Amino acid sequence: MEVPPSFHQLPADPKFVDQIVNQIKSQGTFDQWRRECLADVDTKPAYQNLTFRVDSAVAAFLGKQRWRPDMAKNQVRENLRKHILELGLIDKGVDRIVQQVVQPKVLPVFHPAVENAIYNFLGIQ
Repeated sequence: MEVPPSFHQLPADPKFVDQIVNQIKSQGTFDQWRRECLADVDTKPAYQNLTFRVDSAVAAFLGKQRWRPDMAKNQVRENLRKHILELGLIDKGVDRIVQQVVQPKVLPVFHPAVENAIYNFLGIQ
């Protein structure tokens, strides 16, 4: 059975997508991809840049804090968390990491495996 050229342009059925995702997960393929991506993360400039920027922001924030024995450490942690989120470092940094780690794998690795899973699921050779 040949797949029509418009196959890639069909709207996604959430139930079908869930079935394909579950098939990929059950075969261990998703875990393999995750391990490969995580192993690659700390070698990328985006990760190193994000780490440096977050470390610098934490140091600057903590440098402005005055230590007191009765200090509410949980409140300082919460204020630090809010400060980091307000800076927008995490969202931008994670987006760049995904671009550098995941994006290069989409066409050569993920797409063929997902395509094979779809064909297998539909019984197409």
